[in-house]
Formats: sequence, structure tokens, C-alpha cells
Amino acid sequence: MNIIETVQKNLGFNALEKVDPNTQQTAGQESSLGNSALAQAGIPAILLGIFNSLEQNPDMNLLDTEQTGSLMERIFGKSKDIVVSRINDYSKFPDKHNDQQLEHIASEAMRVVKAGIGEGSNESSIRKFVAMNKPDTLLYLPPSLDLGTVLKNDNLDDRTGKMEGPVSSFMRKVEKTFNTTSNN
Repeated sequence: MNIIETVQKNLGFNALEKVDPNTQQTAGQESSLGNSALAQAGIPAILLGIFNSLEQNPDMNLLDTEQTGSLMERIFGKSKDIVVSRINDYSKFPDKHNDQQLEHIASEAMRVVKAGIGEGSNESSIRKFVAMNKPDTLLYLPPSLDLGTVLKNDNLDDRTGKMEGPVSSFMRKVEKTFNTTSNN
């Protein structure tokens, strides 16, 4: 089970759908309504925000959910309001409770990432975890969020990261191998 499925199941959301790299849409209609759409946009966006932060500063303190303040603000910094607004726009269900729901998703995502990395981890193991999980998470990110532009990381909005098939899968394995060994 990948990290997206773990967070989604732990929170009780319906299964998330991968984004088709050709149409840039999810296959099903149920993922575009209400809480399903909030999860479809929120879970991958939050995980990728965590991964982006850990790539820039591989410090386990980011994942400490006991600190005071907004988890979304800690993950996205000054871009938090833009990210929340885009997730709300994607869900087409603006609700005063969406902020709380996104904070809940962020808390669970941080817990799952922290458990996946393990206690007492070093910079190398954090980078390896991110490199192993980021490509799978990108498959679920709705392109309308334009998260790469917001986080100043063009790799997040690259269509080729969402392609699947024998060649794409092979290239992703090669990428994971080089990403995880280059920082040891």
C-alpha cells in the first residue's frame, strides 16, 4: 500500500483516483464532489508539501504534530492561504470546516510520514523516503492546483511524472535508485 492509500484509508475517505496524464483529469465523477474532492486534492497536495519541505530542509522537527500553530502553515508557509483556496476551489464545496479538515489531513499525513521514515532518522534516510514516495504521490495530484508554481517546484506540475506504462515505470525506478543513492 502506498502512502496516499495509507492516509486515505486511515482517515476513512473513498479511494483516491490517479490523474490521467493525457486528459489531466481523474477517471471518476465521485472524486470531484464534496469531501471526496477535498481528499482528492488535499491528501496529495499536503503530502507533496511535506515532501517539498523535507527536500529543502530534511529535519524531522517538521513532522512534530505537538507544536503549536497551524500544520498547514508549517508545511506551506506563506503559501498556505493560496493552497487552501485552490483545494477549496477544486472541491467546489467551500465550507467553513474545510480548514479543520485540511488540518486533520495534515496531522495524519505527518504521522504517516514520520512513521515511514522512522525515529532517529538522519538526513539521508529522510531524503530516501521522500524520493521513494514522491513519484507515486504525484500520480494523484490534480493539475488545476498548480502546486508546482505555488511552491516554486516545477517538477510537481510535470505531466511526465504522471505517466504509467513499462517505459515510464522503468524510468521511475531508475530515478528512485539515483535519487536515493546520490545523497548517501
